[in-house]
Amino acid sequence: MNIEIKEDRRVRKTKKALREGLIELLNEKSIQSITVRELTDKVDIHRSTFYANFKDVYELYSHMEDTIIQEISEIVDIDSTDYANNTFQPYIFFNALLDYINKNRQIARLFFGGNISTAFFERLTGLFKDACIECWLTEYKMATVSEEMDYYIQFSLSGGLGVIGMWVSKDFEYPTEKLVDMLTNLDANVSKTFGCEFPKNTL
Repeated sequence: MNIEIKEDRRVRKTKKALREGLIELLNEKSIQSITVRELTDKVDIHRSTFYANFKDVYELYSHMEDTIIQEISEIVDIDSTDYANNTFQPYIFFNALLDYINKNRQIARLFFGGNISTAFFERLTGLFKDACIECWLTEYKMATVSEEMDYYIQFSLSGGLGVIGMWVSKDFEYPTEKLVDMLTNLDANVSKTFGCEFPKNTL
């Protein structure tokens, strides 16, 4: 059992080193210009070790996206939901999300900055949209999401991610606390359009 745990830790450490190395290289050049040898030399890992985990740098990149989506999904599910009262709390969510981004600045510059990929943006908005719809249907006893509401949700999500992208692109200069308040207020204004109002700062 201990051997398995050690092996798992070793694999996680290897994958983390490869992710960090790829992020550094992606801040210098396009993924098409990055070779496995260049990456493994940079992080001092043998190429056979790389191929034991990934077939190429594109699969590693997909693994990075999956990891970020999973970690943000956990923020949505755990850090921002009051299960006792079955409510979603935007202030807590935005605070946790920006804290996550702030603690992972290097990867945030790649995935949340001005060059955010269309595919990753769609995965993020899809994740947030599903959570938002589920919350509204449950909390406000709605049977379905109307077409109009669907447009408002898309507008809110696109705007929120745009604001976060601007914050990242400006090197996190704007105070995090103010940005959390801004995003919470924007979210509340969209909610009020449908006669809904989520709880504000509950920290």
